[in-house]
Amino acid sequence: MHDKIAFVKTGWSDEYQGGPVLGRYAHIAKFGEAHERFNFRRTADERFYGYLPPIGRAQRPPQPAVEDGWLLIFVSARKGTGPLTVVGWYEEATLHSEYSDRPEYVTEPDFEKDAHGAKYGYCISADAAHLIPVASRRQTVSGDHFKRSPILYARGNGKNEPWRRELASLAEELVSSPPPDIGGPPPRFVFPDPEHRKKVELAAVEAALHFLRKNYKVTDRQKDNCGYDLLARHKKTDEELHVEVKGTSGEAMHFYMTRGEYRYMLIPQWRLLIVTNTLVSPKLSLLTRAEVEKTFDLEAFAWEAVAK
Repeated sequence: MHDKIAFVKTGWSDEYQGGPVLGRYAHIAKFGEAHERFNFRRTADERFYGYLPPIGRAQRPPQPAVEDGWLLIFVSARKGTGPLTVVGWYEEATLHSEYSDRPEYVTEPDFEKDAHGAKYGYCISADAAHLIPVASRRQTVSGDHFKRSPILYARGNGKNEPWRRELASLAEELVSSPPPDIGGPPPRFVFPDPEHRKKVELAAVEAALHFLRKNYKVTDRQKDNCGYDLLARHKKTDEELHVEVKGTSGEAMHFYMTRGEYRYMLIPQWRLLIVTNTLVSPKLSLLTRAEVEKTFDLEAFAWEAVAK
């Protein structure tokens, strides 16, 4: 039994590894990003660092009577506009009294910044976390008691109304029996000649790196599952680009995108670097979102249906 339990409200993300965020806040609607985009990213010290929006005129994080030892249940408006839905939790978490820069800026000096060029921050941390896969996010909670606060204390902060006890019981039930992953791994594109396709992809990235490194310091993010391939920071202006690389062996510009890649287009730093004639004489085009939408017809290749 947990003696300190709280529910915390965050933006919606499929994986919270750095991909786009959906939500009702004006900043999220405009830029498709928020500091909570990394809430379930395990860092180099094997811990998790999360963000909650500031509270009140002082614009500070939540200030509980005791900072340590919290079970924090994360809830988010489904797909940004739907009912508040449980997306995961932290165990034995600390609610820090002030915001700090994420630890990646120490271990990864080229870690990306937000749409305004500021470092991403955190105000909660934990050694253990559980993220519920999207298809298994079925448990909803009422938003009546949140009002304008991003946190509800269910147990251990001095109040004990019946609705708080109900939320605490729900939290205990969730943690004792985590919902199973009913979705399974997403399907993958299968090309007629995967070996040839791999050569094209590798050549496209090599061409992109050669092109970008003339003016940018480049970090490869392909393995980070963050919605883009290369982080490019201008050597003189410090301008930051989040570059998605696509390549084709022919002259015509044609490519496929995953759902995560498509959603990431909303973030202002996003760019598409498309490489044609990749294996012979590469030709590169660096495009903004507006230029992509003007140049291409984007059509859905497949749809995933998840129960509401």
